[in-house]
Amino acid sequence: MKTPRALSLAIATAGLMLSVLALPSCGGGGGSTTPTPTTLPPVPAVSIATSGSGNAVLHPSLDSRFFFALETPIRIQESSGGTADWNFARIQFFRNGRENERFEIGADVIDRAGFKRIAARSNQVYTVVFRNNDENFDDLTITLGFSDIKDGRQFTTTVSFGSFTDITISLTPLSVPATGTVRYMK
Repeated sequence: MKTPRALSLAIATAGLMLSVLALPSCGGGGGSTTPTPTTLPPVPAVSIATSGSGNAVLHPSLDSRFFFALETPIRIQESSGGTADWNFARIQFFRNGRENERFEIGADVIDRAGFKRIAARSNQVYTVVFRNNDENFDDLTITLGFSDIKDGRQFTTTVSFGSFTDITISLTPLSVPATGTVRYMK
């Protein structure tokens, strides 16, 4: 068993050794070392999935120039940790494989509504309201356009109409601005 004196001697010896190691080396200049730069993790590329989230609601249009207004609750989910700007929402109506009408909500409308930036790892439902002039269609496509903040890459996603739970018909007429509208799902 060590005595206090032996412990004191061991501490003094260790202190002397540390002092010797701390002395500058002999020989040329006392150069300094360059610190190693900290490497930050790379910003991930954005990964966005879109789908219907609930019922699409068909309203008669309050504006007589349009046949109906269609409310579409759309889920936008970013999963990789990147961020994106939402640039547009487009609906295309087809009859026998040919497009007969298209309506697009632009980045200005989305930005004014406060929804342009899609945050990293977000999962939000937005109600996008489109309008239409022609009831003579047998298919439709909803496309959302984005740009990756990391590298400016432009890409689109398609919201499958089959991903909506159902189609509800509302008897309440709806007025949609000429530019369309986007809002949070209530």
